[in-house]
Amino acid sequence: MSKEILIIRLSSIGDVIHCTPVARSLKAAWPDCRITWLVGEVSADLLRENPYIDEIIVWSREKFEKKLKAFQFKEASEMWRELRSKLQKKEFYAALDIHGLFLTGMIMREVKTTRRIGMRDARELNPHFMTKTGKSLGKHITDKYLGVLSCLGIQSVDHRMSLSIPEDAKAFAKRFLSDHAVLAHEKIVILIIGTTWPTKNWPPAFFIEAVKLLAKDFRIIMCGGKGELNIGKDIEGQAGVKVVNAIGQTGLLEMAALIEQASVLVAGDTGPLHMAGALGVPTVGIFGPTDPSTYAPLGEQNAIVSSQLSCNYCHKQRCPKGEASCMNSITPQSVVQKVYDVAR
Repeated sequence: MSKEILIIRLSSIGDVIHCTPVARSLKAAWPDCRITWLVGEVSADLLRENPYIDEIIVWSREKFEKKLKAFQFKEASEMWRELRSKLQKKEFYAALDIHGLFLTGMIMREVKTTRRIGMRDARELNPHFMTKTGKSLGKHITDKYLGVLSCLGIQSVDHRMSLSIPEDAKAFAKRFLSDHAVLAHEKIVILIIGTTWPTKNWPPAFFIEAVKLLAKDFRIIMCGGKGELNIGKDIEGQAGVKVVNAIGQTGLLEMAALIEQASVLVAGDTGPLHMAGALGVPTVGIFGPTDPSTYAPLGEQNAIVSSQLSCNYCHKQRCPKGEASCMNSITPQSVVQKVYDVAR
């Protein structure tokens, strides 16, 4: 009988991508195991086509916590009951908590299993919910996640991330490039101009300068969510060169399909950077408050540009100095040089 394994990693986009080596390594060690993944709504599409995952359960931590904060306890309780019902439909050989919160520890209590495995350095009392905890294999975030497998006796691991793009998203990318007269022989640089943290954002003026420097050899495509619409328009308007603005025009997998066509992607430490890493697309990661030795995509095709200030890698969402000095210290010229170094 095949082993049933549950992975819990609800969000975010980058962390879900970083967690996919766990599923890959499990399937390599136990080819007949069945993997179920509990994931949030935003990141669910990243897993639907993953060949190492047999089933996904979608549950929104964000909606649940929003209802609690709004004192909508009846609605929150209903969400919890629905989740509990889904989890208890089968008994799992092991459940792996690769999120590491008090909430995910509570979710683990609802799982029918005798093996509740988590990360040794998890926060919010999470390890107290576990029967075993795994020590990180190294400094990179994938090492931290893969460490849980040692509790199952799995020593051989594969750090490669995985992201599969469905045919309809690939067809979208083909149409989009055709509609914007991007020719097959042209090299594409995709710019991701925003992140989820203010401190991880590279200044728009620097993107404008980088666009000017790159435009003579590359077609420039900007991607991102609707929250970057105004910044994207400013960059497009002030660059003075041809820029394809796809901001707010793609879903997550449609963006991934565009990224797959790129010669290189430029971004701060944000989800699309790691999507590109999973797709094998060369990247230039711009790092300030987060440590690239922990979070940058692995592989020689991936370059980093980081601040040399003494206060870098503070891992704070708000700059203690109030000026985001680390990202402001990274010049457009240094980023552009890395693009030329790694572009395929």
